[in-house]
Amino acid sequence: MGSITISIWTLLIGAVAGLFAVLGARGRNRLMQGAAIGAIVALVMSILRGFI
Repeated sequence: MGSITISIWTLLIGAVAGLFAVLGARGRNRLMQGAAIGAIVALVMSILRGFI
């Protein structure tokens, strides 16, 4: 039988990026703003992971 490995870091990145995207997207074109904010937060968290 195979095993399933869940990376807690990946779940944390998704949750934090989604939260910042929802809170940061304002006004018109919220979908694109939210996607950009989420991508930036995910990138920053990935970089920070290297320092932890």
